[in-house]
Amino acid sequence: MAKDVLNMSRLLADEYSGRILSLTFTQPRSVQEICALSGIPIAVAYRRVTSLEAVGLVKCCRTDVSSNGKRCKYYMCQVDAARLTFKEGRFEVEIEWKDRCGDMAAHVHERTAEQYLSK
Repeated sequence: MAKDVLNMSRLLADEYSGRILSLTFTQPRSVQEICALSGIPIAVAYRRVTSLEAVGLVKCCRTDVSSNGKRCKYYMCQVDAARLTFKEGRFEVEIEWKDRCGDMAAHVHERTAEQYLSK
């Protein structure tokens, strides 16, 4: 689990991930739309969306199939708020999820400074 949480904190700090989360916050978007609106290269966008989906920060909410059989997935941000803090010698990632148990925040992980810096 620690590896997933470290990966989540890196994703939250990543510029391209931030653009993807922002663009999918209010409406579902395909990777092609994300690229057109953000200028993110297509291969990078697909990798980031895959990583964001793996940790639950975005979710595929719809798949359209064109007349020629090609699939197009639409992704939606699953986060209302995210915080990375350092308090009393520990890093903490806190996520407030959309459409989950009211306003309760999910405390994802805490790491001591030594654990974080040793990676």
